[in-house]
Amino acid sequence: MNIDNIIRSDFPNNVPVELLSSFLVMLIIIVLSFIIYFKQKKMKPLEKPRGITSLMEILIEYMDKKTGEDMGILHVSLSPYFMCLFAYIFLGFIVGIIGIPNLIYLGEDSQFNSNKLFTALPNPFTNLAFPLIIGFITWILIQAISIRFKKVKYLKQFVSPIPGVGLFTVFSPLISLSLRLFGNAFAGFCLSTITYFAFSQIVNGLGLILVPAIMPFFHAYFDLFAGFIQSLVFMTLSMMDIANEGPSIEEQLSMVSGRYKLLKDLQ
Repeated sequence: MNIDNIIRSDFPNNVPVELLSSFLVMLIIIVLSFIIYFKQKKMKPLEKPRGITSLMEILIEYMDKKTGEDMGILHVSLSPYFMCLFAYIFLGFIVGIIGIPNLIYLGEDSQFNSNKLFTALPNPFTNLAFPLIIGFITWILIQAISIRFKKVKYLKQFVSPIPGVGLFTVFSPLISLSLRLFGNAFAGFCLSTITYFAFSQIVNGLGLILVPAIMPFFHAYFDLFAGFIQSLVFMTLSMMDIANEGPSIEEQLSMVSGRYKLLKDLQ
């Protein structure tokens, strides 16, 4: 990631190519969401779900169950966020291996210049900015949950046990989540690129003949498998970090049962 692109005043002329990959992934998720929504709207009340609607019901039930088991019943409402987070990361890894060409041209001063035109869009997470963005969203949720349940005690971490240390530790989930995702994505990108380059140097490029027989295994591991694992790890760690700032599962069950008993008494 070029830090100069962030602080320059002419940022629109220095947009990273990974931004296109990110927009493409978000567009895919939005389109799929609308397709599933309209298919579900057309279904009759007693009609059995089929195809993609059946698959989505299975995934939603699984995500609700996982969120409830890992975080507690009070956090089940966050399951749509984790589902979108998993889909965004996994599709981001997939975009990097499909070879979708860049068809946008914004002038010679832009990174979308003629040298980038028609080149394959990269995995967005090979640019540190994008892991930082989704890590920052999770970090905001962590702070929101902490403030919600700890209230004034939230400020105690900044003065106890050592004043000021909490200012550094509070950002540790953001750094940990972002760098883990970036490191794995960038490592896979580097290894694949080095391997392609090595084949291209064999007998004046004739080594590229071996690419179709060998590189699919590289991409299957470093993009598909690693993408799935990193999506799952990022989602699970986000759940754990958020849940750690709130009451335990046992305390949540006690709170919910207490509210239910109160409502029953009022009735």
